[in-house]
Amino acid sequence: MSAQNPVPPAVQLCHELLAWLIPLLDQFPRTRRFTLGERLEGGLLFVLENLVDAAYARDKREALARANRRLAVVRHLWRLCLPGGRRCDPA
Repeated sequence: MSAQNPVPPAVQLCHELLAWLIPLLDQFPRTRRFTLGERLEGGLLFVLENLVDAAYARDKREALARANRRLAVVRHLWRLCLPGGRRCDPA
């Protein structure tokens, strides 16, 4: 990726997801904010970092594999916040 190329779509989408999710995590009950909330936020930040690494790397496979594994964990954590299809009730 050169300076003239725009941000890769995966990086942009992950950034937008974080921008949407962070204020939502602030509304989690305190007991969940510091367990699930931190893990969700940290996991997505890790994914974003690895997507950016992949955008600049010659061999993208390793960074994308790390991002994919962490994204799988984040999906499972998010499902814990969706019992019966509802998200964690805000405090």
